[in-house]
Amino acid sequence: MIIKAIIVDDDAKSRELIHSFCKIYGDKKIIIADLCNSVDAAIISIEKNKPDLVFLDIEMPQRNGFELVEHYTKVPFEIVFVTGHANKYIDALQCSALDYLMKPINPLNIKSIIDRFENKIALANSQERFEVLKNNLNNSNTSIILSSNDGFKVITTTDIIYCETGNGDGKCKIETINETIVVSKSLKEMHQLLTDRLFLKVSSSAIVNKKFIKSFHTKNKKITLSNGYLITVTEYNKSTLMDAINQ
Repeated sequence: MIIKAIIVDDDAKSRELIHSFCKIYGDKKIIIADLCNSVDAAIISIEKNKPDLVFLDIEMPQRNGFELVEHYTKVPFEIVFVTGHANKYIDALQCSALDYLMKPINPLNIKSIIDRFENKIALANSQERFEVLKNNLNNSNTSIILSSNDGFKVITTTDIIYCETGNGDGKCKIETINETIVVSKSLKEMHQLLTDRLFLKVSSSAIVNKKFIKSFHTKNKKITLSNGYLITVTEYNKSTLMDAINQ
């Protein structure tokens, strides 16, 4: 499979750098059909070239990269967002399970993106992920997308009761008000996604949504959640929990 791509960035050096890295690290799996310096130029190029993949800078004058996404009712290609601002957009992109490159660009990250694309790992539910991104940009990460055994799941973060790891297999169990989902993420990765203050780390293996805490038993240091599930709180995390409950 040969991946047809275009690069959209107002900075000529960035365009050429991504182009060069794709040639060097793409193992002849990718061809760059066009280099565009604006969203308007990209829209014309996309219509002409029908790319599989677009490397899209977010911060551009006149129209930013997200406006390219907004242009399409259904986005007919995969996007790798490019940004030089670590904190401004990364949470929204991570919650949406979308690929991104940080400037200065690490060429090995381009290689891994091309490999994932070739193996179709990134392609499932693309439109759903873009919709989650749009929502999160406007509403402070109210949804996340997670890859499970059944594919991608869109989860409203406030519906999560708790997240728990256990047997060291690299899996995390997520209990929501509607279902149980097992994902290949560490608890640390889940905590980074769940930026809402509702979520408290109560031990090295559990995060809870404080709105679902029914009671806390100080003797045995166990939380009872609204679904009846018990989770042990470590001494280290006890004061954080008590402060959150008393707020």
